[in-house]
Amino acid sequence: QLFVDKQQSLRQELGALQHELRRVNDALERNRTRDLERHARRLRDNIALCEKELKQLATPLQSTANKA
Repeated sequence: QLFVDKQQSLRQELGALQHELRRVNDALERNRTRDLERHARRLRDNIALCEKELKQLATPLQSTANKA
């Protein structure tokens, strides 16, 4: 259950980050500022981290399923 909760939490965080990045990208199209560019870069980095963690969580599950 803890594993499923962690995965779900990461998916929710990923969705929130992607939504925020879309919002920031829209703002960047209207008014490109250094702060918005920095914020977009941090969001992309955080998205990459969430995706990496999700992939790491999925890997043990797949190897366990292959053994069954």
